[in-house]
Amino acid sequence: MNNQITILLSHPNISNSMFNKHLVDINRKNPNFVLHHLDKNRVNGYFDLEAEKKLLRQSRAIVWQFPIYWYNSPASLRDWQDQVMSPIVYSADNFLKGMPVRVVFTAGAAAEHYTHEGLNRYTADEMLIPFEMTANAAGMKWFKPLGFYGCSPDMTKAALEKAAKEYEESLLELF
Repeated sequence: MNNQITILLSHPNISNSMFNKHLVDINRKNPNFVLHHLDKNRVNGYFDLEAEKKLLRQSRAIVWQFPIYWYNSPASLRDWQDQVMSPIVYSADNFLKGMPVRVVFTAGAAAEHYTHEGLNRYTADEMLIPFEMTANAAGMKWFKPLGFYGCSPDMTKAALEKAAKEYEESLLELF
């Protein structure tokens, strides 16, 4: 059985993201976590379907990780779903069936903005329903999303470490 958890990171500006870079460092510490930065694995906007399939076949679980961009993921994840997931899901060999999947997202805004009474008027879980629907259409096993709010360059080291521990535990749940 595969022990690899593939983290599909969609982040067009990772070099300027202190919080996501910190999470990426955790991925490097565990040999069972494989980071695949989608923005760096496209050529002229296209993914290598066979290379992506090979990576997925080696995976026990998938994590879709991204910062919330206008109430959605960055474009590279949506492109990946169109270009890579669609040919797999709608084929006779849908090897994604039963595979665990979890969304890990970051948001610059505070958690109270993601409430019915808050600025956004919807919870993050409600905004992520299309991802759950995608997982359901693929026959994947959906795990509750993990979100980090108030992600900013002025986060304390203690807050980063606490988030890192929660992040790593959430990935290990997928085994």
